Amino acid sequence: MTRGLRTLSYRAQLAHGKSAGEIRYHVITGDPSQSWSVALCSKLDPQDVHRWTTAQTLKTIETTDQASPDRGWFLAPGAALPTVHPGWLESALLVASTETIDALALAERVNDAPQKLLTSADDLLGAPWRPLTLFSARAYRWDVDSDTVQPHKNTLTAKVIGPNGIGSAPTSTSAESALRRGSYLGNRPLPALLKIGLADRLPAVKTDDKESRPGVLITAPFLARGGAEHTLFETLTVLQSTCRMAFATLAPHREELDDRRSDFENLSPHLFSLGDWVHPDAMVPMLLHLIDRLNIDVLYNANGTTLFYDFAPRLKAVRPNLRIIDHLYDHRVGYIERYRDPELLQSIDACIAENHPIAEALATEHHWPVDRVPVIWSCGRPNDNLPPKGARDTIRRDLRLALGYTDDDVVFLTAARMHEQKRPLDLVRLAEAVVDTPGIHFLIVGGGPMEEAVDRAIAQAETTQIRRLPFRTDIPELIAASDIGLLVSDFEGLPVFLLECLQLGRPFLGTDVGDLGRVIRETGAGLVVEEPGDIGALAEAVRKLADRTVRRDFGTHALTAGRRFSPDHCAREYEKVLFGDRS
Repeated sequence: MTRGLRTLSYRAQLAHGKSAGEIRYHVITGDPSQSWSVALCSKLDPQDVHRWTTAQTLKTIETTDQASPDRGWFLAPGAALPTVHPGWLESALLVASTETIDALALAERVNDAPQKLLTSADDLLGAPWRPLTLFSARAYRWDVDSDTVQPHKNTLTAKVIGPNGIGSAPTSTSAESALRRGSYLGNRPLPALLKIGLADRLPAVKTDDKESRPGVLITAPFLARGGAEHTLFETLTVLQSTCRMAFATLAPHREELDDRRSDFENLSPHLFSLGDWVHPDAMVPMLLHLIDRLNIDVLYNANGTTLFYDFAPRLKAVRPNLRIIDHLYDHRVGYIERYRDPELLQSIDACIAENHPIAEALATEHHWPVDRVPVIWSCGRPNDNLPPKGARDTIRRDLRLALGYTDDDVVFLTAARMHEQKRPLDLVRLAEAVVDTPGIHFLIVGGGPMEEAVDRAIAQAETTQIRRLPFRTDIPELIAASDIGLLVSDFEGLPVFLLECLQLGRPFLGTDVGDLGRVIRETGAGLVVEEPGDIGALAEAVRKLADRTVRRDFGTHALTAGRRFSPDHCAREYEKVLFGDRS
């Protein structure tokens, strides 16, 4: 399917930070001459070659000593095979087969300032780039006698992907970040306007996987460190034995949100960071190929991305038996607006709602059948990720001592991003409103765009009983050291912080947003304030929770309710929705 020309202003910053100019993408039909296999041209020890090839997720690797492979793509590693992620070759071939390029190199595996080593496509023919470059046999040949790679075209175009392209940790240097989605190199000076073709279809090659477990492809914009990724990881960990998994991210990873791809690689070697490599026009053919190659039964859009709502109808049209599941986190703004498109009703089999307001909005405003909008609450932490029961008193004593709190102090803990959604400045106003109540302390943990404003407000506050700590990973221990969980958010789905507090038997005070208020009321685990920003009502609730007996009663209910939010319980709910009758 040809979708015409797409123009994108694209600064491809090559070796010296120069622009490659404007790139024009043209969607073309797939090249049937491109086989879905890679020839490994090597004179290395066969046992070493065998160990390396079997470690890759791509299984169609042919070792050859022929001077020129007939077609497709080849590696010519030279003196040593590269140390790479198991999914590297499969991922690289996916990109190389989609774009009309002659070679593809993986920048992230070269450590010594790779951007200074690359000036043209000719640089890929020697060390250290040659072992990390996938060559097209239409443009290059391998000479077995001299063990060299030589071009046999006059004009060549190569692409460099990385440093975040395939499962690596993010980097903060601007020069390396410029390589995201690929820099283009030529053996001759690149023109002001590059014309890069994108294949609209790829050869469909099924795997040999005969097992009965269903396959699920999980898409997300990126795999950051947040509540959505927490629930996704913990529930899929429980479901590892019941299904096969693959992951595809559709947007460039954002360093400020942290990166959990290494965690998800423990669940599956099939992790494709498509958003770091390719233009969005190439997403559909890539996803279709993965669906066919990996025998995927279910596509689960685990977190919002605009691309999903563009390509879901198209995927359903060409793969009608593919089960497509979406997930929404807000009922007021964002991706729920896309549900005004009636075509989605025909394309998406079910939409998981993070809370009841989302389900109600889809049913009443967008006319979705209730049975296709299941509400599945987030999960807390696995028990072995919580402080051991026998150690909690010690953890509480030591942390409070380190933070400067006495045993008689009443500590309200907020763990959240410093973002307008969380209304962190309300916490400062709240602390000032209860300054007349002795022993009350507010501890804020988290960073984000509002952290400087929050710190200024704390410094200027008429109380010293509030402080902020930057992002920390020991939130369960901090919950154990505190007395009450607190969120004053403007909107929420169902915050994981609330569930962790319940699991550790801590009462909670929160605003009535998302299903936060519903959970507190149903479980009897704390107090709810109807309107965000109502400092008077929040102050009244804080004073009530200052009473030790009140806190003890709420805490007992919280501990009982916490069992309901275990990852095991949550995973079984997801299993029913993802696989339907198959489960």
